Amino acid sequence: MMITHYIFDFNGTMIFDSELQRQAWSKMLAQTFNHQMTETDFQTQIAGRNNSYTFDHYANQPLSADETADLSARKEQIYRDICLQRPDKFRLVPGLTEFLDQVKTAGYSMNIATASEKVNVDFFFDQLGLNRWFDHDKVVINDGGLPGKPAPDMFLAALANVQGDPTTTAIFEDSPSGIQAANQAQVAKTVLVVEPNAPTPMMPKTSHIDDQISTYQGLFARLSQ
Repeated sequence: MMITHYIFDFNGTMIFDSELQRQAWSKMLAQTFNHQMTETDFQTQIAGRNNSYTFDHYANQPLSADETADLSARKEQIYRDICLQRPDKFRLVPGLTEFLDQVKTAGYSMNIATASEKVNVDFFFDQLGLNRWFDHDKVVINDGGLPGKPAPDMFLAALANVQGDPTTTAIFEDSPSGIQAANQAQVAKTVLVVEPNAPTPMMPKTSHIDDQISTYQGLFARLSQ
């Protein structure tokens, strides 16, 4: 089936920043909760989750909105500082620029649904020039208005914002919770994006993945047939 709608997670899908995220979260959890982050922690309690979920988990209790906002602001500032120090990592995934140009030229719709908060999405648009392909106002972010992944709500909202149809949609994800959300959205194709040399995502056995990529080169021809 021809794919005419393309919905992306951001972190780990459009940029390979898992090393930067791990560094930021490790520092934050050590400083705030005296917790030494493990790879299992990152895969199950952090990757693809919104910050509120993660902070509640390590605090062992629900935090107030103000407490969560303060912790999130601190963690994301750590992350953005690391990004600016690592231009070798803070860049679009290989082949993605050409892929997005091809989708745009074909007249197909694109959007982003990310667990990142507004300040980070603004940062990404500014630093990476995402407005070349995406309408910032239509991007679905972690603002507390929708259930986070693995619920499908963020993807469905991102798709609705560009008048998309799940039966002709591909979702691109890198995390276990994101793949589960994509599956629940019941789209035509679920694409797992895997960073080379990074730990393999620990996917639930029930996960359905149609394609796995580490580069977007040559992908448009396969999906648009």
